[in-house]
Amino acid sequence: MKIARSPDFLESVANDPRVFPAVSCAGMERVDLAPVWGDCIGLEFDTGGWLFHRLRPAYYEVHTLFLPRSRYVREMALAAAHYMFTGTDAMELVTKVPVDLPSALALAKASGFTERFTRKGAWIRDSGAVDVVYLGLTLDEWARGVGREYLAERGEWFHQQLGEHQTHDDDPIHDLFVGLGIACAEAGQADKGLWLYNRWAAFAGYRPLEMKRGAIRFDGVVLRVSGENVTVEKEQCP
Repeated sequence: MKIARSPDFLESVANDPRVFPAVSCAGMERVDLAPVWGDCIGLEFDTGGWLFHRLRPAYYEVHTLFLPRSRYVREMALAAAHYMFTGTDAMELVTKVPVDLPSALALAKASGFTERFTRKGAWIRDSGAVDVVYLGLTLDEWARGVGREYLAERGEWFHQQLGEHQTHDDDPIHDLFVGLGIACAEAGQADKGLWLYNRWAAFAGYRPLEMKRGAIRFDGVVLRVSGENVTVEKEQCP
């Protein structure tokens, strides 16, 4: 996976003769992403990718663009959602799928999206109007759903690093939200991770974390993040 620096590749996939009929509406001659590119994040894989169009702050509409017979698309979809929720400001992803694209609808649901509503005849093709299913996935739904296994593993790893500094008994849901914070930090969004954890902690009854001099500190323990490297150490007395 790589972050797109221009719309060229995704645009070429959208305009491929095998893809264009599925992603276009009546009267369209080609897909042109340039007018909206400034509000988009593109994620590219070998045979396609996703365009995340920012509709509002932290709120992105997803467009799936893959060549036919692409392999491991669900795995790539999970990787893309993980990046968006941990490496960007995204708090909710939404997408809409015409009902004449059952494979795309199945992919969205397999990636954690759930149906919000359906609009009759909302997609106009050259052959006529097609119903459209509207779906969404919030960060909290993702963390408790398809992202749960990875996040819980990261949180469990963190608690193992604490060793004698552990301050509570095993708590799987705490592992999950600590793992979420760590995943955000690893993706360069330490502030988001800290905010997400503290939001949950305030509700769950755990002590909040605090950021000091580039490190997360709590109960005498320091969490330092450098790129993808995360270390845990006992805080030294001044």
